[in-house]
Amino acid sequence: MTRTIENRAYGVDVSDWQSSDLSAMASAGSKYAIVKVSEGLNYQNPKASAQVNSANSNGMMPAGYHYAHFSASRSQAVLEGNYAVNSTKQAGIKPGSYLACDYEEGSGNSTTQGYSASADAILAFMDTVASAGYKPLLYSGKEILTKKVDVKKVTAKYGTCLWIASYEYKSGTRLDNPDFGWFPSMDNVAIWQFTDNWRGLNVDGNISLVDLKTDGKPVAQPSKPVVKQPAPQSFVDELGDTWYKEEGKFYPNGTINIRYGARTTSDIIGTVTKGDCVKYDAYSRHGGYVWIRQPRANGQYGFLVCRQGNTPWGTFN
Repeated sequence: MTRTIENRAYGVDVSDWQSSDLSAMASAGSKYAIVKVSEGLNYQNPKASAQVNSANSNGMMPAGYHYAHFSASRSQAVLEGNYAVNSTKQAGIKPGSYLACDYEEGSGNSTTQGYSASADAILAFMDTVASAGYKPLLYSGKEILTKKVDVKKVTAKYGTCLWIASYEYKSGTRLDNPDFGWFPSMDNVAIWQFTDNWRGLNVDGNISLVDLKTDGKPVAQPSKPVVKQPAPQSFVDELGDTWYKEEGKFYPNGTINIRYGARTTSDIIGTVTKGDCVKYDAYSRHGGYVWIRQPRANGQYGFLVCRQGNTPWGTFN
């Protein structure tokens, strides 16, 4: 079912900090609710389903957002993208709806891993979201997106897809309506988050700058359409580990062992050191590590750790 919210509409974004009942926000004029569905690879908002149900019952368009932990890792971004999609479906937000990547500094995420690399990782997340039928958005502050991320690389592909946070504080005065004289002048902004205490409800207040649609198709705006990417190919090896095909380059921060198998107990067949470039064709996350597979001579492979938990052991390209 096609649903449209016209531009200049108010909306809220909620997490487990807010109530499961969004009726007061709807009564205050909110037309859409962007619900936190997940974070990293091991957190789902326990109130998400109830908040989505409340949004629907109060006539608000539901959408979702995921707090990123992937920093500048494309492989981690794909994993988080799939986790976010599954969490969004579990919350009751249907494909064709918006699903945002919340990309901030802290709480498990670093925005200082490279201007271009950060954009590439964000695109990997957004591509995964788009391939599942959702409409990707990117949330952050203007300073991060202009100084730490090649945001033009993102908007070149997804057009008007930015959800920007920028607050104007006037000596503690609460702002229930946006002051467009304070608007964070940027191209391709779809939603502006202008306050963290809208209508005194202790919830972020947003205003849409374009029409918002949930039909799974690009909104007819002066922007480039969403480009769907094929789902990442995967396979299961003889040890039962799932691998995802991805070609890339890894640059270690220090010395890392190359092993015969993707286990810390596997035989060591070589090492890489800081300054080396490791070309890989697949990655897998298991046993608390992210492993990459390095093609070697005679059709053989080497395996090495590139990340322990959420801590990268180098950078990616």
